[in-house]
Amino acid sequence: MPREADPQLEERILEAARKLWHKGGEKILTMRAVARAAGTTTPTLYERFKDKREILHALSREAQYSLFAALQPSRSPQAACRRYLEFALTHPNEYELLLVRWGSRVAEKRETPNFDFFLSLLDKTLGGSRGQRTHLFAALFSQLHGTAKLLNGGNVPEEIAGQLRRSCLQACDVLLKNAPSLMLGK
Repeated sequence: MPREADPQLEERILEAARKLWHKGGEKILTMRAVARAAGTTTPTLYERFKDKREILHALSREAQYSLFAALQPSRSPQAACRRYLEFALTHPNEYELLLVRWGSRVAEKRETPNFDFFLSLLDKTLGGSRGQRTHLFAALFSQLHGTAKLLNGGNVPEEIAGQLRRSCLQACDVLLKNAPSLMLGK
């Protein structure tokens, strides 16, 4: 009699991959390590996920929706910027997962709930064309991402970290305040 498929296997695999990611990032996230940590065999793992890239994609998608849940209460771009930075700093491992192939997702316009959410907030508050809003979002994202990466890199004294957080958010506020003239190319 054939064995019954384990309905919880995929979630166990993703949970094992998540734990490995938190422990050591992509370098220790191997198919063999994931299978061992999930309590299954490597061939069984390959039946569910064709390669490590597919596992990372699933983890990245989860992280995207975790950030989206954090951003969703935002009613203004300024609030979204604050929530974005807070998420990146309080969930550094998930934040790194967000970045897995993010450029190709944005370029291909697929699975970009956070990008789309920011653009909709910018549309509601500023108007302008999608291209103009995208340009503004790129400036905001660059500011937020640079600060998050710097602070998540460690060894930043708390006083300086606080100054960097405040400066980042002030820069975002200035960008948003001056957005109408920036979007018009003035």
